[in-house]
Amino acid sequence: MMLTALIVEDEAVMREYLMMNLNNIHNQWVAKACARDGIEATALLGKTHFDLVITDIKMPRMGGMELANHISLNIPDTDIILLTGYDEFDFARSAIRIGVADYLLKPLRDGELHSILDRLATKYAGSEAQDKPPRDSRGEGIADGAEAPTGNPNILLQRTRNYIERHYMQPISLSEIADIMKVNPAYLSSIFESEQGESYSKYVLRLRMERAGLLLRTRRTEKINDVAAQVGYLSTKHFINVFKKYYGVTPSEFRSKIEE
Repeated sequence: MMLTALIVEDEAVMREYLMMNLNNIHNQWVAKACARDGIEATALLGKTHFDLVITDIKMPRMGGMELANHISLNIPDTDIILLTGYDEFDFARSAIRIGVADYLLKPLRDGELHSILDRLATKYAGSEAQDKPPRDSRGEGIADGAEAPTGNPNILLQRTRNYIERHYMQPISLSEIADIMKVNPAYLSSIFESEQGESYSKYVLRLRMERAGLLLRTRRTEKINDVAAQVGYLSTKHFINVFKKYYGVTPSEFRSKIEE
């Protein structure tokens, strides 16, 4: 089983070193892509699934802590390792509270990184042994050729969330996902609400609105209709109405408040 990592680092030397050597440091991991800051990383995470994000704390535009918070809220099954200097040590340690798997002090030591990667690989191997998820109609892994995890509500919920997090920018329905998971829509709705603590529709809405807010904060020149399209709304008018109901202000007002 080969696990994938996204390297997020503004220092070119460190970024290139990890891209070239991660598989040498631990042979179950491969650096699949890299980004220079959190903004580039969130764009990649919106298109591609990674098992792990290795990110520096200090970066221009969006740093590692904001990126880690975004990941913990929106892609909770993706692990995070923070790279930090001594002056950021306490800051990084507090990040464990928001789901960061571990942190490493610079200068980076391959042996320490290997230990963390080995622990995470063991965790993923255990998860893989419990259940292998099915492939969806688009041919993407939710994993190969296995029945949906109907017997374990927690695994079913995890697979459902994984699918939503990869496709929330597209029109998706509970019935479509239930068909992919090979379960009854009413059963999936019941499991989602009882295990997640919110309904399917509220979860998708929150995911889309948080992503929209992030785009409005970090991409100041992005047109509202482009933001709408990136979070799954074909109608800009509908997006604006939903956004205002969620945040209490229109997308333009939301952006203006940030700039004040």
